[in-house]
Amino acid sequence: MAKKIGVFDTEQQAITAIEQLEQAGFVKSELKVLAKDSYHSRRVEAESNVHVDELSELEDMPDRQGLGSLGMAAASGFGGAGVNAVYGITGYGSAPYIAGGYPFAAAMLLGDDEHSDTLQALGLDGDEVKLCSDALQSGSLIVIVETDESKSLFDKDGGPDLSRLGAAEAVFRACSASSIADGA
Repeated sequence: MAKKIGVFDTEQQAITAIEQLEQAGFVKSELKVLAKDSYHSRRVEAESNVHVDELSELEDMPDRQGLGSLGMAAASGFGGAGVNAVYGITGYGSAPYIAGGYPFAAAMLLGDDEHSDTLQALGLDGDEVKLCSDALQSGSLIVIVETDESKSLFDKDGGPDLSRLGAAEAVFRACSASSIADGA
């Protein structure tokens, strides 16, 4: 699958981008929206009727079903027993004095790439993981468009990008995305 990734600094920018993508013919199954936590996702879900994957929720899932490499993150103590043992925390949000609960404690323990397993489990790789992790940490929202379309069919030397992903990029630009990246 080919994808286009847009980073938005505000909920309104992400909502407008989702609306314009739908008007351009994209369906909800082609859109993936990521946010740091429920504080950053509530409005987007309410106004766009598109599900937002919350990083903190995904990392806090006890069973990790269907998320591939997240099981490895759990085994390493990420957001699980290892952090609980260190801080004596019994559940998410039970210790608000630790920056909102243990996902943030896990971030302090694991360094800069603490979300890479979660983002890789969502289908991102390499530079995409770095871009999205940094953006999510700063409170930005990520809108990803995934299509089966092969961009190479539309590549012409110096010509306009007429692909659906080109249309997605145009929407991202019109909605003031702070960063736009091509996916694998």
